[in-house]
Amino acid sequence: MWRPWSWPRRLFLSKRSLTRKFERQRHAPFRTSIAGGHAWDRNIVLRALSPELNFLQAKIFDRLEPVTPLGDRAFLGCCLHDMYSHLQDLLNRHDRLSMAASVELRVPFLENRLIDFAIHLPRRHKYRQKQGKWLLKKVAEKHIPLQNVRARKNGFQVSANFTAGTEALLHGGFLRDAMKWPASSVTDLIDLARRDQASRLRLVGMELFLRLHAGGQSTGHLTEALHAA
Repeated sequence: MWRPWSWPRRLFLSKRSLTRKFERQRHAPFRTSIAGGHAWDRNIVLRALSPELNFLQAKIFDRLEPVTPLGDRAFLGCCLHDMYSHLQDLLNRHDRLSMAASVELRVPFLENRLIDFAIHLPRRHKYRQKQGKWLLKKVAEKHIPLQNVRARKNGFQVSANFTAGTEALLHGGFLRDAMKWPASSVTDLIDLARRDQASRLRLVGMELFLRLHAGGQSTGHLTEALHAA
């Protein structure tokens, strides 16, 4: 019987995409490299800044020992962990962004009784057939078009042009002195920040953090420096 030959995916990649992939690997061969930008690296940084998160998950799981079966216990533990970690980060970020624009923000579903109701719902009503927010989507189907209910998430990405040029702050900055980089490394890192947005955000972010908390510079001064870059 004839069977189609499943060609390796790499044979179908364009020369341009292969070049980009090679360039990324050449400058960041390891996941722990500064250009890696892996989600796990971000978790390590967050746990270092908020050490209580290292033990929160285990504490929640132990407190939920009476909950059975084990799958329901793990699912409920994840929900509670998100409330104390991820949700707090989001609310703090929303508050800062809205206040900066003089907007009074009201977050949907952020109400004690509704949260209590959702937390105590059986797992099958929240996750079913590999679909999260199952009950919410079923209710939404009665009021809004299906294509909106079933639409995939679409994040709000930051354009690379928004931060382009800010790598200039690394010249003679606090980060260079704190890390004791030699002059040759500074040149390479600034070039990396210029080419790679993720590296630029990380390096410039650390520079701003040091200027604010170690250098005593005001947020207004940092804003002017960013605009001037």
